Amino acid sequence: MQQVRAVPAEAGITAPILEVRDIHKSYSLHRGWLQRQHALVRAVDGVSLQVRRGKTLAIVGESGCGKSTLARMMLRLEEPTTGEVLFEGDNILKLSPADLRKARGHFQMVYQDPYSSLNPRMRIGQILAEALLVHGKCTRNTADAHVEQLLQRVELPAVVATRYPAHLSGGQRQRVVIARALALGPRVIVADEPVSALDV
Repeated sequence: MQQVRAVPAEAGITAPILEVRDIHKSYSLHRGWLQRQHALVRAVDGVSLQVRRGKTLAIVGESGCGKSTLARMMLRLEEPTTGEVLFEGDNILKLSPADLRKARGHFQMVYQDPYSSLNPRMRIGQILAEALLVHGKCTRNTADAHVEQLLQRVELPAVVATRYPAHLSGGQRQRVVIARALALGPRVIVADEPVSALDV
């Protein structure tokens, strides 16, 4: 992905809730038993963008152009080579692990592959309750009610909470991942092909 500039004309009106400044990501390719670097792959090359509160920004590009890598860097799930990511004016790349954990409740991700992002050994109810419990949004006594509300929000029956990811269809797993992203009431959601497995 190269030289994307997605900064709206009304940039001076309100401060962006999420801003990416000249972000780059390169991967070193190694070979041989000494693992010497023989090539450098530029996955993301100089992307800058702004997202304002209440707005949606879509990034479109061919397969393999770096969209997923950019999405992960925007939430610091992957560290960029250079650049800045600002959430409400704070550079999240400079946050300590403790501060980053607190901040994670404000920005969530919907992953491209729902199956690989769900723990196969946990029931759906446990998966959805986990973030709520970790961030203190509910107690163990009220977790089931919160999980049921989340499932209703994405139009899944309550019985889904008792099932494992492998027992769900691709579309149902996609809805679970969306429910998990909505669970904490985040200010920003970064969605990587969020409806690819959903029917109309």
